[in-house]
Amino acid sequence: MIEPRRHPRVKASIPIDWGLTPECIRHDRITSFSIGGCFLQTDETVDAWSIIFIRFYLSNTGERIIKGAVKYNLENVGLGVEFIELTEQDKRNFQILVDYYRLP
Repeated sequence: MIEPRRHPRVKASIPIDWGLTPECIRHDRITSFSIGGCFLQTDETVDAWSIIFIRFYLSNTGERIIKGAVKYNLENVGLGVEFIELTEQDKRNFQILVDYYRLP
């Protein structure tokens, strides 16, 4: 059973660096996100509950490596990722980004 989302999600098309280590050597795209997570469009296969790292450029903090847990993998489509260990500042910055993409 799929859990309901805890945070509103917005559509986006954001080029992103990510990987299984903080070096974030893979280059793909986020197609939707919220304060709680994102969908990462990629051909890579990563097992559910694996930890990944995503490099974001957030307002006020610049570059930030965010840790995420893969919730599901759609083969040759992408990964559903839940952000983990976010600081309160990260949450505020993601909310600013969500609000920006929500504008008409």
